[in-house]
Amino acid sequence: MRHDIDLTNAVLSAQPVRQYDQDVIMSWIRQAHEEQLALCVELEEIADSLPAINKQKCIYAAKALCPLIRSLHHYEESVLFPHIARQHAHSGPMSATLSRLKFEHLEDEGYAEELTEALLRLGSGEPVNDEAVGYMLRGFFEGVRRHIAFEKAYLLHDYLPFSPISE
Repeated sequence: MRHDIDLTNAVLSAQPVRQYDQDVIMSWIRQAHEEQLALCVELEEIADSLPAINKQKCIYAAKALCPLIRSLHHYEESVLFPHIARQHAHSGPMSATLSRLKFEHLEDEGYAEELTEALLRLGSGEPVNDEAVGYMLRGFFEGVRRHIAFEKAYLLHDYLPFSPISE
């Protein structure tokens, strides 16, 4: 799994949005989407390999999952969403969309915590219900892919080229 985005510095340096150049924001979100999609590929490989999983891959994915998702959501909510909100200051639908995406972030983070626990159990060799874990994995990575596709198609269509969910 590739994790070369410097999320720590991006989050810690989240100054007021006006200090961010739009190109910097879009570059960051493009990289963030790539990271999320790479994680989805890893999770899909784990789901496809059940019950004969790679324990080390499960532990690595478990340790990466929550910090990655939380950092990405923090940046979106503290930098990207305010930037978009300012550009669409008089748009009720955009405000409602940003609120909806923030709520989805909360749900995704809770689901990521549950999935982390399941991945750690898999990685440690504890017995799990393979069918249930496979369902959890697929539900999570498919939801992340849909979320990214929605952001690209609806929020970022003027800045990023749209590509299908199956990236």
